[in-house]
Amino acid sequence: MNVRTTIVFISLALVYLATLPLTPYMAQFLPKALPIGVLAVFAYIKLSAMPRYMVLMALLFSLAGDISLALPFAESFITGLSCFFLAHLSYAACFANLNRHKPKALSSDIISPNVKWLISLTIVSFTAVMAGHILPASGSLFYPVMAYISVITLMGLTAVWSAQTKLIVTGALLFVISDAILAQSVFKTPLPLSTFWVMTTYYAAQYCLTMGLVDAFLRRENRQEEKGQA
Repeated sequence: MNVRTTIVFISLALVYLATLPLTPYMAQFLPKALPIGVLAVFAYIKLSAMPRYMVLMALLFSLAGDISLALPFAESFITGLSCFFLAHLSYAACFANLNRHKPKALSSDIISPNVKWLISLTIVSFTAVMAGHILPASGSLFYPVMAYISVITLMGLTAVWSAQTKLIVTGALLFVISDAILAQSVFKTPLPLSTFWVMTTYYAAQYCLTMGLVDAFLRRENRQEEKGQA
């Protein structure tokens, strides 16, 4: 992991979290989106070819979603929802791409089949419960919300079975948790400090996913270079 990027990312995330009691305020979208922008720059510098653009796509859709949700316009929520829908599809595509030519896994990254099944069952059970809890209150957004729950479930399962590294799986699980807290806040009774927990789990999820994907793609690239030299 890049120490400088990590420090900058955490610093910017903490700055935004510290401003939450002031929300809404002018240009709020800027400090909110800056941490994801840092991850996007990091991915662009570290990766090349198709992996670079796949990870960038996921981060830029996320960045667009952050900005949409922070701007005060009539369709901000559905626009943000659509952006994050595409971000989850992009992440799932990244995981599937890793699965085609898997990098050599580090021993500390290996997840046993039993644990994969357990995590998968947890994801499906949790999202099913959330669907039953949230959808009746979603009104005219019933179908968009149902589609979103489906795609984040797909993203989580693809992370478990295709990417398979602990950092990526952790990021996927944190994203599911973040979106569940957000859905509770939007459609039901907000939890105490809900915005803080939404953003904390969200930033942690994006960090884990980006760092995990960059590491996995670089290991795959190095392995391919070693094979070419052999």
